[in-house]
Amino acid sequence: MKYDAHIQAFNERRETIIKWAIDIRGIESSQRIIGDNASKAICELLSAYLHKKRAVEEGFQLNHSWFKSEGIYERLPEFENKSKLIEKMIELEKLCENLSYGSPKPVEKIKLTLELFKYLESILQEMLK
Repeated sequence: MKYDAHIQAFNERRETIIKWAIDIRGIESSQRIIGDNASKAICELLSAYLHKKRAVEEGFQLNHSWFKSEGIYERLPEFENKSKLIEKMIELEKLCENLSYGSPKPVEKIKLTLELFKYLESILQEMLK
């Protein structure tokens, strides 16, 4: 995918989270929607950044499931804020997986996931400027 396609994919997932999950259904009723989209959305934003900086080839695809382990550090090239971002993206992926599968989680877990999503979004959006 190209830079623009990653930005479009991020925006679609973000809209699903903000407009559908939060605004229409409410946080308490949307744990799986948030879990299924937050980590993937942030991966799209990181992919866009890596493409913009030409740190990866045009066909490079970043998979959210790579963030289940520390091995992701070796899979990615060096870039600004890498350690901080990867650490938080691993945390986000684990939270999202927890929300996507299994029984209903406390609303605090869902809110924590959204806060981490917004934090990572703000860092990456700043890096994209």
